[in-house]
Amino acid sequence: MSAPALTPPAKTGSRLAYIDNVRIFLSLLVVAHHAGQPYGSDGWWLFQSPLRSPWIGLFFGVNEAFFMGLFFLMAGYFHPGSVDRKGPGRFVLDRLWRFGVPIAVMVLGITPVFIYFHEVLFKHLPAVPYRDFFQGVYLGIADRPAGWPGDPGVHLEFIHLWFIENLFIYGGVYALYRVLAGGRDTAPAVRPAEPIAPATAHKALCALVLWLAVTTFCIRLWKNVDDWKVLLGFWEIEFAHLPQYVTMFTLGILAARRNWFERFPARAGLAWLWLGAACVAVWMARGAGLDIPFWIGGFSLAAANRALWESVLCVGFCVGLLTLARERFPQQTRLMKILSDNAFAVYVFHVPVVTLLQYALAGSGLGPLASFLAVTVLGIALTFPLTHYVLRRLPLLKQAL
Repeated sequence: MSAPALTPPAKTGSRLAYIDNVRIFLSLLVVAHHAGQPYGSDGWWLFQSPLRSPWIGLFFGVNEAFFMGLFFLMAGYFHPGSVDRKGPGRFVLDRLWRFGVPIAVMVLGITPVFIYFHEVLFKHLPAVPYRDFFQGVYLGIADRPAGWPGDPGVHLEFIHLWFIENLFIYGGVYALYRVLAGGRDTAPAVRPAEPIAPATAHKALCALVLWLAVTTFCIRLWKNVDDWKVLLGFWEIEFAHLPQYVTMFTLGILAARRNWFERFPARAGLAWLWLGAACVAVWMARGAGLDIPFWIGGFSLAAANRALWESVLCVGFCVGLLTLARERFPQQTRLMKILSDNAFAVYVFHVPVVTLLQYALAGSGLGPLASFLAVTVLGIALTFPLTHYVLRRLPLLKQAL
C-alpha cells in the first residue's frame, strides 16, 4: 500500500480541508451516538435492550448540546458559494436530488423493515405479512392489519434523517431569500482577510452565548428537550434546539461572506475549546455525584442552567473544533480524503448497520458500556467500507452520495 499523500493547501473559495476533517469527526460521533441508543436512553429506538449505563446517557447530553449545531454551521457556510455558482433554482433542484434519493431509499426501503421487526419483537404485535404492515401501517394507504393499534394515515419514520430534511428546508428558505435579494447579495470581489481582534472575538461569542441561552430557555418554556413533533405530516422537528440550529445555520452563511472561519484568532478559538471541555467535565461529573440541577424544560433554575450550559458548550466546541482543525489539521491524507468523501453517505446509511450489530450482540453477555463500544467500533469499521465500495458505486446512489 502506498504512503498517504497530502492534499495541497485549500485555495481561497475552494472547499476547505480542515472543515471536512471536522465533518469526519462528527460523522464518527453520530455513529457512536446511535450505537449507544439502546444502552443509555429510555427513548424509542429500532432495537431495545434492558442494559443501561448512566455514563452513556451523559454522553448523549454532551453530543446533543453541540454536534448538530456544528453540522448546521458548516452546512450554512457552503450555501452562499453553491447558490452563487448554480443560481437559486438549480441549487434547490440539486439538493432535492442529492437529499431526496438517499432519503427515499432509507425511509421507504430500509427503515420500515426495521420498524416492522421492532413492533413484532418488542411490542409483541401480530406478525402479519410485511406488505400488510407497509401499506396499512407505514404508508397508511390500506386498512390497518388486525391487532395493530394506532391512528390511520401516513407514519413515515425519518429517524436521524430529520437533519437532512431540515437542512433542505433551511436551504430552500435561503434560496428564496437570494431570489428576493437579487444583486444585493452577491459574492464580494475580495473577501475580507484582516484578522479579527481577540477582544472583538470574545465579545461576539459572549453575545452569541447570551442569545442562545435566552432563546433556548424561552422556547423550552413551551417544548422540552426530545419533544419531537411532525408538522405537515412529514417535517420532523425538535423545537427545544431550534434556536441553536437556525442561529448556527445563519451564522454559517454570514461566516462565508465575511470569511470569519479564516480570520478568527487562533488563541481565542482554542480558549473557547477549553471552555467547552470544562462544560463537558462539569456535565460528566454529575455521573460521579456532583449535585448541579439540570432539567429539560419549564420555568426553573435547572432549565436555565441547562440552557446556559448547552449554549456555552455549543459555542465553545463549534468555534474551538474548527479552530483546532484549521491550525493543527489543515490538510488531508489520502485516507482522510476517503473518509470525508464518504461522510454524508455514512450519516445516511449507518443506522441499519448499527442496529443489526445491536441485534447481533443481544445475547453476547456484554454489559452496556462494552456493547456500546463494540457497536461503535464495528459500526464505523463496517459502514465506511460499505458506503465507499458498495453504496456510492450503485447507479441510483452514486450521483447523490
